[in-house]
Amino acid sequence: MAEITLSNAVRNNLLSLQNTADLLGKTQNRLSTGLKVNSALDDPTAFFTASSLNSRAGDLNRLLDSVGNAVQTVRAADNGITAITKLVESAQATARQALQKQGPAATGGTATGTVSFSDDTAATISGSAIAADTAAVATSTVNAGAVVGGDTIGSLGLVDGNTLTVDIGSLSASITIGGAATSGATLGTATTVTQAIAELNSQLTGTNVALTGGNIVITAPNATDDVTIGGTGAAATLGLTTTEPVTSGGTKAAFDNAVAANDTLTFTINGKSDTITFGTADGSNQVSNRGELAARLTALSGAGGNTGATFALNGSNQVQATAAAVSDGSITVTGTGTDALTLVGLSNNQSATTTNAALAAASTNLTVQNGSATAQTLSLSGIDSTSELNTALGALTGVTASVNSAGRVAITSTTATESLTIGAGTGGATVLGLTAATNASTTTNNVDRAALEKSFNNIRTQINDLAGDASFNGVNLLNGDSLTVTFNESGSASLKVTGVTFDSSGLGVKEAATDSFQSNTSLNTTLKDLDTAIGSLRQQASTFGSNLSVVEVRQDFTKNLINTLETGAANLTLADTNQEGANMLALQTRQQLSSVALSLASQADQNVLRLF
Repeated sequence: MAEITLSNAVRNNLLSLQNTADLLGKTQNRLSTGLKVNSALDDPTAFFTASSLNSRAGDLNRLLDSVGNAVQTVRAADNGITAITKLVESAQATARQALQKQGPAATGGTATGTVSFSDDTAATISGSAIAADTAAVATSTVNAGAVVGGDTIGSLGLVDGNTLTVDIGSLSASITIGGAATSGATLGTATTVTQAIAELNSQLTGTNVALTGGNIVITAPNATDDVTIGGTGAAATLGLTTTEPVTSGGTKAAFDNAVAANDTLTFTINGKSDTITFGTADGSNQVSNRGELAARLTALSGAGGNTGATFALNGSNQVQATAAAVSDGSITVTGTGTDALTLVGLSNNQSATTTNAALAAASTNLTVQNGSATAQTLSLSGIDSTSELNTALGALTGVTASVNSAGRVAITSTTATESLTIGAGTGGATVLGLTAATNASTTTNNVDRAALEKSFNNIRTQINDLAGDASFNGVNLLNGDSLTVTFNESGSASLKVTGVTFDSSGLGVKEAATDSFQSNTSLNTTLKDLDTAIGSLRQQASTFGSNLSVVEVRQDFTKNLINTLETGAANLTLADTNQEGANMLALQTRQQLSSVALSLASQADQNVLRLF
């Protein structure tokens, strides 16, 4: 106040204390805010410069969100291209697999009909059934049926030195009583009948010797085997002899039928003859049992200079001969064995044919045309059998034509893509049951190719679905959308990422039309389109990769720039807390000193009171 007068010392100390208080307040403010420039009053240049830097950093920081979204959008598109490429490659594999499959089976034009006569029948002759061969048997009648298994061979009359040999086909057995055997086994007279039989069977490798009804019976295992009994003394003592059908010499008789040795059968077909002679098994070109007869008949079929006829012992065990063709005419059988096999009276057995009056007509003919080739005229005059008709049909060129035993006529173009035209001629088509018309070629699709065609179209659908799903935040760069990425606050720096349409249509992957995979040309075209699609995918993947690289570089740059701007702003406005703390301590000390100085100055003024 103006009415109060302070001494100069007091006033100076008071001013110093006030200045210290002001400085102390500023220091406290800097420590509390961490800023040395809190307003334009503190430092206008630094304040406004820092504000500008912070504002730009804030603008750029807000742009980073859109840049980050752009990065994810491009990545989504790039992931979509990678997946679509795999699907296109799968479609390629499907098309190539179809190309490796057999193409559709094509058949030239075919006409079929039925002619009204039955099969021609070649001459056939057969006799009565031949009984089965009987195995050779040797039977003992020793002791009038009193032999039992427990009897000793000595009790049957066998003595030391007796030997017994048994031969059955290729099997052989031998026993010697007492002494040392040169082959087989040595038996004592105390050996039982059962033991002796067991020894013989062990050498014969089978149960060929048995004790039946008090008799020792030796039987051949096969009807074609002989039984031969030999040795010294034993066979006679045991009463072992061979019985029918084994002769005393051990060789089987020829047949159970009344065929005698050296009987013959001679078959004559179309002027050529073949002969079978019956007799012993050792006779040249002779037969002695049913098995040998069957083998001999089979050997005659097609052998040497015969007629090509078939000779066999048929399922009823009858001797049967069949001519090779209807043209062979008849079979004649002669020889001394015809009576025994009831082949007598069957000479001149004729071939059977059935004629067709319409085919036999002199004016009957048929016209056949293969594609655009010249029509052929087939004369049917005089044909009265299936064999003759087959010969006539075989003369046609450019087609395969035949009639089977059921009278079915079939004429087919040998060129798979050619049609077949049947003309009526002068009634030939009607007689053969054919329709006068043009018969187109036919194609039968390959089922594997059809299945692969369906798989291809399913993959194409998946490409469309995947392309539609490759979006991020509402932007799909694979479905025609584009994206502009702004890099600075003024919008002067930006990148436009141009989208594409990469569904199946955009890639040029066309839907496989029905049965298109049956054509190799169509498959090759599809593979070419798929190659182009893969090329487009790879090129676009490279483009998106470059775009993504640019956006990520600018994203990193913007992050670093924001850091630089904020650091620069901080350098202008941030307080040095260490320095401000020292200032605070100094100012507090100064404030205390100023208070002491003011107190001292006030004491000088108080000295006046002491005068009173």
